[in-house]
Amino acid sequence: MKTTNKEIHKVVGECHCGNIAFELTTQKELADIVGRSCDCTFCQNHNPIYWADPEGSIAIRVKDVSSLQKYRFGHKTADFYICRVCGSYLGAVLEDDNDIWSVVNLRLTELDVQHIQPVSYGNEDYSNRETRRKRLWAPTTIEAT
Repeated sequence: MKTTNKEIHKVVGECHCGNIAFELTTQKELADIVGRSCDCTFCQNHNPIYWADPEGSIAIRVKDVSSLQKYRFGHKTADFYICRVCGSYLGAVLEDDNDIWSVVNLRLTELDVQHIQPVSYGNEDYSNRETRRKRLWAPTTIEAT
């Protein structure tokens, strides 16, 4: 049986001033990415295109931690990373005792996302929201430099 090795793709993004950045690693074809657009008021105000690959990984780098604003709202299951210097919104991070997952804002990249799916999570309870995020978001590392 022939095995095929999929190409590894890296998608990099950073806030306007470069204080917070990410590198998303995936074997998915970049042209096939379907970003998500949430209908909550936070997302409507920031207009992100979300995406993560649960089979890939995300590395987040923060140059100046004092310039990172972590914002929680709703069920308070995740920190939303916003740069205090330039106001850019990087994405959201979920941490539990042992692991970290995240989803990133593809608007901070040069990737031309062709497909965007509207989503609504307003009816999710705390448990379902956390379970969905752990299933769909990418394993993440965070580095403060």
